[in-house]
Amino acid sequence: MKREKIEQRNDKLQRMALIYNPSAGGGKALRRKRKVESTLKLNNIQYDLFVTRNEAHLVETAVSVVHKYPIIIGAGGDTTLNIIATQILRQQTKNKLGVISLGSVNDLAKEIGVHKLEDAVNAIRHGITSTIDVGFISSKKQNISFYFLVSASLGLGVAVNRYVDIWMRNHPIFSVFRGATQQPAAMSGIHQAFKNKYVPLKLTLESQGKKHPIDSAFLIFCNTPYFGGLFRPSPTASLTSGKLDCCIFDFSSLAGVFKVSIDIRRQKHLEKDEVKVFQDDYFKIYSKNPLEFQADGEIIELEGEVEVSVIPKALTVIANPDFFQ
Repeated sequence: MKREKIEQRNDKLQRMALIYNPSAGGGKALRRKRKVESTLKLNNIQYDLFVTRNEAHLVETAVSVVHKYPIIIGAGGDTTLNIIATQILRQQTKNKLGVISLGSVNDLAKEIGVHKLEDAVNAIRHGITSTIDVGFISSKKQNISFYFLVSASLGLGVAVNRYVDIWMRNHPIFSVFRGATQQPAAMSGIHQAFKNKYVPLKLTLESQGKKHPIDSAFLIFCNTPYFGGLFRPSPTASLTSGKLDCCIFDFSSLAGVFKVSIDIRRQKHLEKDEVKVFQDDYFKIYSKNPLEFQADGEIIELEGEVEVSVIPKALTVIANPDFFQ
């Protein structure tokens, strides 16, 4: 992201709301709660704590606090932050959003330099902010819309997310080792997606007035370079560019996915014919069938013509001051 777009705030911040999702990261957040609170108190950060019970309660809590606290700290993963940000945007309350990274992926935290607890608390203490873009998905046919901070994907992104979540629920003992077990479970999810013919997807993508027929197993709209905690599918994607990067991956087997994943790690994938990237502030998707999106970890289903766009400078986040030096 463009690192010059920051604003210095006073060290003496107003009392803030800490929305804590103990189920984030497969329960990792609950185990880290004492450490998080002690670190905040050690840094003389005043807060009111709101521990959520489930996703519905998280939404309810966010709706309540956005009108009462100018600063909200979300302790959880990307989905937790998306839920809080969605209420800030829907209620138009202009809160500042801080991040304590406790999820399985934490792509937003990586991009604003607060992935480590010490960096997150340092950012909150100094109160340095940046305004970032937010992705927006809508379906006029259903008259519904969703926001995303990091990414929205179709195809394998949805299939893998769903498979890993179900696998973890069926094998709760492995949630303690989620970081180590998530990747093997994801590979199994990819295999099942091809086996059950969930992918490839056939649709039409409109960008800059041109329509492109798409036959892809994985399509992702990136607002940051990161996806899934491990990959950087579009290194040019930025929270402050005013655009989204649409990355389209054309592979037809698990072997193809494995090959491209290696290329992504080496940042060689953009040289391949199987990968295309479109950059724009507005896209439209045409599909005969309903489309499932994964937006910051949440799976949503949309029908009809789906519009994907970016809202520039829509959200104010508290970022690590060292990250901008």
